[in-house]
Amino acid sequence: MQFRAFVEALPRVRAFLLLRYTLIIATAYLLLAEQDFAFASPGGALLIALALASNVGIAQLPVPVTNSTRFATLIILCDTAWITAALVQSGRFSADFFYLYFFVLLLAAIGENLRLIAVGACVVCAAYFFGRVAVEGSSPPWTSPELIRIPFLFSTAIFYGYMVDRTRREGRRADDAEALAVQLSRTLGEFKILYARAQKAERIKTELLATVSHELRTPLTSLIGYVELLMDQSYGPVNAGQRSTLGRVQLSGRVLQQAISRMLDASRIEFGAEEVSCGEFELGGLFDELRAELSGNDSVSVDWMDPPNVPPLRTDGEKLHTVLRNLVENAVKYTPLGRVVIDARWDARPDEVEIRVVDTGIGIAAGEIEDVFEAFRQASNRGQCPASGVGLGLYIVQRLVERLGGDVRVTSELGRGSTFSVRIPRLLHCGAAVAAGPVLSS
Repeated sequence: MQFRAFVEALPRVRAFLLLRYTLIIATAYLLLAEQDFAFASPGGALLIALALASNVGIAQLPVPVTNSTRFATLIILCDTAWITAALVQSGRFSADFFYLYFFVLLLAAIGENLRLIAVGACVVCAAYFFGRVAVEGSSPPWTSPELIRIPFLFSTAIFYGYMVDRTRREGRRADDAEALAVQLSRTLGEFKILYARAQKAERIKTELLATVSHELRTPLTSLIGYVELLMDQSYGPVNAGQRSTLGRVQLSGRVLQQAISRMLDASRIEFGAEEVSCGEFELGGLFDELRAELSGNDSVSVDWMDPPNVPPLRTDGEKLHTVLRNLVENAVKYTPLGRVVIDARWDARPDEVEIRVVDTGIGIAAGEIEDVFEAFRQASNRGQCPASGVGLGLYIVQRLVERLGGDVRVTSELGRGSTFSVRIPRLLHCGAAVAAGPVLSS
């Protein structure tokens, strides 16, 4: 294993303490060996003892303190000071050794990383050792007194190299973190601006939709009314050709009126103006109202099945009315020839009511079923019908059903029709008021 990998595999505090103990022991050994293993200077012994005691104290410090850059800088300065003082007090070292010692410190300070520092320390120590041996003469290298200085110089290079490398990496990490924070702050600011613009654009779109829809509905209602008066011959006789033309105008006007009504419904939903108002009513009565409003045509029959054994509902009848009207209108619109059936059932255990609208129309492809509930989205085959709308009916249905605490599901097959199922709680909790009424058993 490489030395740097070994050091980095240790916890940071443990690696620091281990390397510092090595440096202290190497310094003590050097002083003892140079002084024939006897401290000639009490000051040197005191400095060694204080260094060992400080390492024991450092082990008790909190991790954030020992990991800080200021702590590393303080240790580098203090260790340089006491080691230099101990070497000077011993009086056994010449100027060339101090030059080499400070050169090793310089090497540790300017090294790119710990591995290069270790390699450089080995080269310097080897050059110093063989240089001194060459000066001293032909005695064997292992008998040279300079040999004991090599461990000290190497330990010094490794310890200071580790501290400088750690400090440099901490500085880079801090700079990177600061740059990332600045970038995140700038990105967040840009996101807030874009979000505010998107909200403003959405609000303007919804307001425009509501305003245009409202302004169109009034003259369109008058236009349809005049067409009906003409067809009733209130302004004079109408021949067959004219009646046919007026019939097409009336049909187009009703389609447009329906589209405008749905846009108004959608705009109220977007504005959050669709408040829930609870009231008690019979589902059969609601079916009767819709039966009178919605009828089939020569090619499509609409059959309302009487809901069997369904207790009174306490929910927002107006919203449920809108939901069923949109579903039935859609079913009739996309059933060129066939039948639309509306039925209901009560599930007593969860106390929920399920209403189904089943048609035998053109159906929806499996991959497009989820898309039909999005605003202004329609299945690809919906364009086959001449009275195709703007794609808001099912969007309104889903949003209103959610307001009633329920969900809407659809099953469909191309060319064989669709089944839309609306499931809502029979008793709706309206704000703080809980819908009252006993739960009836079947």
